[in-house]
Amino acid sequence: MPPGIPPGVEKVAEVGLWWLALFAVYVTTLSSPAAPELAAGASVALVAAFAAFAARRAMQGAWRPRAGWVRWAASVPWPAVRDSCRALVTVFRDPDAGHRETLRLPGESPATTAARQAVATVAIGCTPGSMVIAAPEGERILVLHRLFDGPAPIDERVSR
Repeated sequence: MPPGIPPGVEKVAEVGLWWLALFAVYVTTLSSPAAPELAAGASVALVAAFAAFAARRAMQGAWRPRAGWVRWAASVPWPAVRDSCRALVTVFRDPDAGHRETLRLPGESPATTAARQAVATVAIGCTPGSMVIAAPEGERILVLHRLFDGPAPIDERVSR
């Protein structure tokens, strides 16, 4: 722990960040938020935040995400819409469509690599054309199931 920070502050901050993220996701799903829904969502998000904190500690996770990864979100909306249409057509034509592929990630510290794998899994999974099926611990790769040939726009961003 950095000097000058009282014991427990990091734990409270982590639970607070988990709560904020989880509550924000919940609020985005509401069509017209009312006080009871917000109170219920805040309560459940708090319980889930403690669970996420405990799970990360149990796994001995020490992720080191980078702020620049937020820009990956810009690569998701249009491909998600396009791939949704393409996926419907492709799956109706060939229910067994798709193939496995490996996406190499840059060399970074183990904590940053683990964070990149986790965040990239969510980013890639936001489009129906690709899905991460494995993120081997200690390796700088993601194993993908890809419905279409060729790389997706998000691939270039997560592999830089």
